[in-house]
Amino acid sequence: MRGTRSAGLVPSRLLLAVAVTLWSACGGTAGPVSEDVDTASPLPEPAAQSASLSSTDLCAPAPGASVTSGDSVYYRYSTARTWAGAKADCAAMSGRLAVPMSSSGNEAIRSITGGALTYIGLSQLNGQTSTSAGWQTVEGDTPTWLGWASGEPNDGGGHPEYGIQNCARMYGDSGAWDDVKCANTSAYVCEFGSAPVTCGGGATCGMASGATTYRCQCPTGQRYDVELQSCIGGPLTIEVNSLNVDQAASGNVFVNFPLKARVGLKGTGSTNSFVVSLGLMQKPSGPNPTQAELESLQSCIVGGTRVTLTGDGTQQFVDIEGLVPPECLAGAPQRAANFFVLLDGADEFTTEENKWLVYNEKEAQTPVGQRCKTKDPVTGVERPGCVINVTVRPPPGTDVALLEATPDSSVVVLDSSTQPADVNAGAGEAPRPLFIAGLTVAAFGRDFDESGAASLPGMVDFVYDIVAQPDTGSVGWKRLNANPEALHAPIGTVKPGEELQFDARLHPTPEFRTLTNPGGPWAAATDFQVRACAQVPFPEHGDPMVAGQNGLANNCKVFSVRLVRGSHTSSLAASLDVTKTYSNAWGSSSTIQLALSGGSTNTFNLTGAYTDNEAKASIKGFFGSFDLAHAWGDASATVSPAVASMDTGFKVFGVSLLTYSKSAGSVTYTYDKSYAKEKCLTYTYGVVVASINISGCFSATAGFDMGVTASTTSISAQVRPYVNASLSVSGTLNLTLYKATLSASVTILGFNTSDSDGVTAKLYLVVNSTNPVKLTVAYDADAVFRISTLDGSIDLTIDQLEANWCKKKKWGISFYYVCWSYDTLAEYNLFSYDGYAFTSTLLDRSGSAITLQ
Repeated sequence: MRGTRSAGLVPSRLLLAVAVTLWSACGGTAGPVSEDVDTASPLPEPAAQSASLSSTDLCAPAPGASVTSGDSVYYRYSTARTWAGAKADCAAMSGRLAVPMSSSGNEAIRSITGGALTYIGLSQLNGQTSTSAGWQTVEGDTPTWLGWASGEPNDGGGHPEYGIQNCARMYGDSGAWDDVKCANTSAYVCEFGSAPVTCGGGATCGMASGATTYRCQCPTGQRYDVELQSCIGGPLTIEVNSLNVDQAASGNVFVNFPLKARVGLKGTGSTNSFVVSLGLMQKPSGPNPTQAELESLQSCIVGGTRVTLTGDGTQQFVDIEGLVPPECLAGAPQRAANFFVLLDGADEFTTEENKWLVYNEKEAQTPVGQRCKTKDPVTGVERPGCVINVTVRPPPGTDVALLEATPDSSVVVLDSSTQPADVNAGAGEAPRPLFIAGLTVAAFGRDFDESGAASLPGMVDFVYDIVAQPDTGSVGWKRLNANPEALHAPIGTVKPGEELQFDARLHPTPEFRTLTNPGGPWAAATDFQVRACAQVPFPEHGDPMVAGQNGLANNCKVFSVRLVRGSHTSSLAASLDVTKTYSNAWGSSSTIQLALSGGSTNTFNLTGAYTDNEAKASIKGFFGSFDLAHAWGDASATVSPAVASMDTGFKVFGVSLLTYSKSAGSVTYTYDKSYAKEKCLTYTYGVVVASINISGCFSATAGFDMGVTASTTSISAQVRPYVNASLSVSGTLNLTLYKATLSASVTILGFNTSDSDGVTAKLYLVVNSTNPVKLTVAYDADAVFRISTLDGSIDLTIDQLEANWCKKKKWGISFYYVCWSYDTLAEYNLFSYDGYAFTSTLLDRSGSAITLQ
């Protein structure tokens, strides 16, 4: 959520109310107003505090023993619990009661039992007609691998099924399974998709009273910081010793345009976290304004960020970026202003006088103000007081800015222009890009709150040019072909200030091939520059300091790549490779971004044949980053020794739902199952009068449809992971001055929803001779990705609070704090995305009677 729209228009002294209010949570009082206190007009809200949501404070207590096997991590706990209690305890750790899915997984679990009976994650449904029927995993699935001891399950003695022993337990010595009464107590093993968090910095892993999950917990008066992996909080003295703003040199800042600043900080005492905000305050009429004038000065918050001060006295710098909100003008044609810094203690343990710092001609002379230094934007001379004079002006108009353009690799491959001979006739195989460029674009100058603010005056497209370094023959910039798969349409909608991110798949044009072919002016060139530019069909009017007088100076970005020439594999060689990979991303990492990757690699060489097939979907945004789903199916057939092997697996939200691996003369495995999973992330930030509680649930119906058969002479693999995923978010932000509700409903991903999607690979080999090795091979490889992406919105509703302000004196200056009551309701749309839907054919190739030697 944005700090740019959470700021109200407030008198300068009223900004200090945040400091005094938070001080009261540390031992001060907010009781009846004393005799030296005045009450006056209400105080609108300060800047919104933003923090990255993360689930990394979720933890698991230290196990008695642990082991990693494949993609699973197993923790053994010796506390005796019933089967249901063991299942619930593992779930509270964000894991599951361990389910052996192969002999290797079963052995891994047995290796940490210490020889004791141990619960595993299988149980029997009621009402079965036989002792072996109705067994299921903790997810309710039919187990794909069984390891019962001889004569088990027997429901207590070999008699017909009476429903007496419905839970599975492992013998610690042999690893074989036994059915027992679910009310019996035993040790148990929990399974995780990755190693759980180990709490550090004085924290312990525990479950609070009334909670349902294990979290890192700190001693009273401190909280756990997931980034530092440490408990923080306690007395801290802060010094703000520098302030520098990029736009200060021009003397102008524009409403609805970005602004960047750097604040220097030092902390002495305990490690603490703060929200450091930057704002603009109306400039007083002179160096000695009257008290009445000071109380009438108007202020606004531009942006803020969270920072952790270590308390060891080291110099730290905080970079703050934000958009100048309309409240900085409040209808005035322009306004002379000074910058100010506001420190809001996230842990509520800082001293009162260090929770804020305001700069103007009068307050710069205070002891706190004199500690701060800034460079004069004209002379470059450092001076005390941090007074920076600027003029706030209305937005000059809409400006489109290309903020970033980077290649997926610094080395790119120019493939042969001829189509590979093994592509099937009439096939629609997607072309292989020269490289993929990641772009970040934003549009400034429009008011975030206005109706239709997200719609641009016209459609913005992007073009990409390339030039050799050095440019032999003075050819100049030449166009690359962008997105021939039509994965991205021109942009006509983007939220004001929202950083929209996407990938551009760039392909060589015939002209570029002519220039780089033998005899062309760039035939020997290896170093190139690429220029990405936003093409805007309407006039731009940006901040002249960054966008130039015509608004075009920030429309382009340039980066370097190194080019190598590729060629198709010969049919007579020691190896043959049929490979195609895919990757793309959509959305904005500041809100919700989806990244998808996958592909198929099918290889023959003189040792045998191999197929590797994989797909992964990942989420990034204000909830952090994690893998939504990950599936793979690999197989091999080797010549000497003559062995077939396979390795397959499937994860949803990092939890391994399927793993299978085997080596033998011939192996076959088929699997078709879907799962409904949900990953809910919660975040609590701050305490007492300043806290944010947000929960978000990513729901996915994901499945894995596959069949793999491998022998010493052939491989047949069909792999189709499929996903339907959505996001719902709700939360409340509770501060002394406001509370907010965040809500969202976003369809994240539809992937491979048709039975014909996915990867199919068939490889065959005939060993003609072994000395020397000579093979005749044949293959048929297809890979189709069907994708529909982000579609939905995220909305913020703010219940503003109204506050009277109360006065006290310090250093001979009057300061004000808060007396509160509710005010009005505001609604904002933070994110909106229409998404894309398309089908991409990565591979459609076949070949026969190919000789390798």
